[in-house]
Amino acid sequence: MKLYYYCSSCHKENHFKTKATNRFELQEERGNEINERCKHCGTVTKRRVNRVHAKANLIWVIVAIGISAIATIFLWQLGWIAGITLSFPILVWQYLNSEASKFNKLMVDDK
Repeated sequence: MKLYYYCSSCHKENHFKTKATNRFELQEERGNEINERCKHCGTVTKRRVNRVHAKANLIWVIVAIGISAIATIFLWQLGWIAGITLSFPILVWQYLNSEASKFNKLMVDDK
């Protein structure tokens, strides 16, 4: 899961990676404020933990499509299993979106 924030100078979206799966873990890892340098204009931006939002990492969906394509080629002769392997990327995409949605819905008290 990638976490995103908007730069206050150039108003462009930046991202950073973390192992935190919710805002509480992110707050423990980075504190109440996240200091990141904008990749576009170079300004150091301070953002509160609640101002960061998550999006699904689409690289995992692309990997799932590749695995599904390879599995479909090998399992084509079994018929119905090919249909199951084609639904695998959709399930991965749904899972990643639900995790990002859980992150975005949960807010912390950042006093």
